[in-house]
Amino acid sequence: GVSHDLRTPLTRIRLATEMMVDEDDYLREGIIYDIEDMNGIIDQFIEYLRHHKREELSCEDINALVAEVVNSELQHQRTITFKSNPNIGNIPLSSVAIKRVITNMIGNALRYSEGDIEVLSYFNSNKKYVVIAVNDSGPGIPENELESVFEPFKQGDAARGSEGSGLGLAIIKRIVDMHDGKVKLENRPEGGLSAQVYLPIKVLTPAQ
Repeated sequence: GVSHDLRTPLTRIRLATEMMVDEDDYLREGIIYDIEDMNGIIDQFIEYLRHHKREELSCEDINALVAEVVNSELQHQRTITFKSNPNIGNIPLSSVAIKRVITNMIGNALRYSEGDIEVLSYFNSNKKYVVIAVNDSGPGIPENELESVFEPFKQGDAARGSEGSGLGLAIIKRIVDMHDGKVKLENRPEGGLSAQVYLPIKVLTPAQ
């Protein structure tokens, strides 16, 4: 309901711009840009609220899921490579939610870096988690902000993925928490940031 109430006046404003004269093209473009930006912020609020409770999980091929997202992100004309561990089997997850996580992670890497992006899948040291890592060659994040950027509405240049609402990384953390997983951000020694999602390997029971 709130989403509808916010979008209705935005739609009226968008329609009004269609009646502006050609001499006001520069104003029209600015208004349309702002409308799209506001719609994007509303989308992120809804996305954040949507993941307030646990969803039903099913065993899925995480490598296939990540490969699908990577292929869709190649439209940005950037080099994105995916190096998967073929020994990783199906793990319990919500495919729609985890796709959102991987898309947000790659989107952040695209936004805050200019070089190639590397996506990896592997087991953690004790093989209790499957790790999906997105590595970029951007400026990284100050060490004292690596934890705080996950807070909702965190703003500032270091709040990667904010897109104006400060919810990008908060959405990622909420979804991963729903999976009993972990999210880590690490500055890479060679430069850039490594965003890592740890998803637990566990067997689903009929009760789940």
